[in-house]
Amino acid sequence: MKNSSQITTRINDQIIEIAGDKAFMPLGNFLRNSEGLTGTKIVCAEGDCGACTVLLATGTDSSGKLEFKSVNSCILPLYLVDGAQVITVEGIGKMEGMKVDLSEVQKKMIDNNGAQCGYCTPGFICAMAGAVESCKSAGTPMTEKKAKNYLTGNLCRCTGYQPIIDAMMSVDLGKAEFLKERYHNAEWIGKMKSIKKTSVEMKSLERSLFLPATLKEALKIKSQELDVRLVAGSTDLGVVVNKGKLETPKAMALYHIEELGSISHDAGHIIVGATVTLTQFEEYVENHYPEMSRLLHIFASPQIKNQGTLIGNVVNASPIADTIPFLMVSDAIVVIQNESGTREVVLKDFYLGYKKLDIAPDEIVTTIKIPILSQQEVTRLYKVSMRKDLDISAVTFAARVILDDSNKMTSVKIALGGVAATVVRLTDIEKALTGHDFTLKAFEDAAATLDQYIKPLSDLRASSAYRMLVSKNYFTKFAKEIIDQIGGGK
Repeated sequence: MKNSSQITTRINDQIIEIAGDKAFMPLGNFLRNSEGLTGTKIVCAEGDCGACTVLLATGTDSSGKLEFKSVNSCILPLYLVDGAQVITVEGIGKMEGMKVDLSEVQKKMIDNNGAQCGYCTPGFICAMAGAVESCKSAGTPMTEKKAKNYLTGNLCRCTGYQPIIDAMMSVDLGKAEFLKERYHNAEWIGKMKSIKKTSVEMKSLERSLFLPATLKEALKIKSQELDVRLVAGSTDLGVVVNKGKLETPKAMALYHIEELGSISHDAGHIIVGATVTLTQFEEYVENHYPEMSRLLHIFASPQIKNQGTLIGNVVNASPIADTIPFLMVSDAIVVIQNESGTREVVLKDFYLGYKKLDIAPDEIVTTIKIPILSQQEVTRLYKVSMRKDLDISAVTFAARVILDDSNKMTSVKIALGGVAATVVRLTDIEKALTGHDFTLKAFEDAAATLDQYIKPLSDLRASSAYRMLVSKNYFTKFAKEIIDQIGGGK
């Protein structure tokens, strides 16, 4: 197995090699401070405002061309772009001598007066360029809904959003240049593939970095470096590090391991690898779990979903994580490995307390298996937050119920998040509902008993009383929606 003591990336047209502690820098800081690419702005340093947006290609699409997606560079450590290509706002237009030949996106932003102070504009341009790239690749038109969705992760403080949305809507996809065509370079793509087959190990007095190319190697490292921190998309960890709340002197990322980046299904399960992004998951499960795909649509911005992973969300173990309630009522199975072998844990048994998991220091979560819905199942997922898109939940709710031909409940699974130290399965309520007809009264009665099983806390997002009220209301909301879906009922 090849080994390297540096990371290699391509930024716009330039291949760059980085070694030592600099590999731990956030990409956005590196672009500005080391490369002089100051179009990329750092504002919130949390992945919320989008001023730091760049385009990232970690691989190729079905045509063999680079597949660019928007990401937040402020929370993305450099070591996560090893073997990837980055395009900054400086690379969206073309330099013609001392002048810039603006892209179609940039021209429309000017035509529609989409910038005032201009500080947020570079991030918007990169997000818009990513949207154009996606629509052109799919052969679909740009709609207002798509425009708003693709710009969810970008905040503007002075222009107002309508001119920016107008700019996005007026982009002529026929005139817009494909970035994957412009930046296509067979030699670089070959080098990218070679880099991903190469393990990286960097060690200094204060830091250690491991990017193993095989699972066997990753498990060996984990057995020897028990305190090494596994980093997936860094969409949460990057924020904590930026705010000085945490350091990562030893880090390991698994994205060079090819099999962990795959998602597939068999007759019984969908199998999701450790480095599968939330965007990949959302697109894959649209036909398998449409309710999960719908929730993911408002879960976070494209920039976050393009980088964050499903298993990262699971292992991060937040009691308000949006994916965990669905996975918990699905009886998803966490697959855990170490050098000695593999074991499986049902997700509801994986959480032992706040941020406490059933995992040993030498183990790695490699995949998660999600049972496929049966024809008799009905599912709903809800969240309440202060804003609809890109916000942290106050309460989350998930329910999966199997009905027989007479609409009697033969299986009931319900989970709530934001009401305890972990997402909780309401097993006592599940047992009480099983065997009953699916009626509104049954769920109203169940909701009335919630006080016996959950004791929500008050914090900045919601009071205990509010969380309890929302939780009870979700029971009736679920019942009413399913009764409308199946017909009949009381």
